Amino acid sequence: MLDKKYLIVKEKNDPTITYFEYDKMHGYDLSPKKNIKIKDAINVNKVVIINPTLMNKVATKKVNLKFERLLKLLNVIFESGDNDEAGTAYREGLNEISKLRLEAYTKYRKYMEEEEFSLVMKKLDILEQELKLRLYYLEQNYLNYYENEKTEGKAR
Repeated sequence: MLDKKYLIVKEKNDPTITYFEYDKMHGYDLSPKKNIKIKDAINVNKVVIINPTLMNKVATKKVNLKFERLLKLLNVIFESGDNDEAGTAYREGLNEISKLRLEAYTKYRKYMEEEEFSLVMKKLDILEQELKLRLYYLEQNYLNYYENEKTEGKAR
């Protein structure tokens, strides 16, 4: 079986399918959602976007969706208050921030505009600084508590 690749062009007067060698062109690869069964539909394994403005919009939207999910997670962490598992939750939040930063840098940077990419990185830096500050205060509170316990001891 030949591995042919096609480009579907939809214009008013030209409803033809033409052969297009997009292997030589670089674009943004998308994979559709799995297990979607629609009657009278074409099964698509991969879509390659070669329009630069559309690549920018799709990559920016994906990064912003992941950033919104991260904000929801951090909001839950911040609302949980200072309890025994707060340190673990703060460290988990820091891990999620670093994962999103790495993913944005490796996957989406070349498709996003520099201004939008730097804005996302600045937002991640602010969130990371806030988590590190809360973790620092939590550690200081624990240290102060344990130091007070040692000095009080039993008096005879």
